[in-house]
Amino acid sequence: MPLRILFESLGSFFEWTFQILPILGDNLNYLFMSVIAGLGIYWLREMVKHQKAGEK
Repeated sequence: MPLRILFESLGSFFEWTFQILPILGDNLNYLFMSVIAGLGIYWLREMVKHQKAGEK
């Protein structure tokens, strides 16, 4: 019985979050793109540091 309550609660939470998504619109996409681009730049800078240090 507790497992059913867990899944129903999870379903209710997801329904609530999906109602928020249209309000956010494209701003959420821009946020995701910014985070991914920032992490990509960070990763490339770290790779350059390793290359200068002679690591593979």
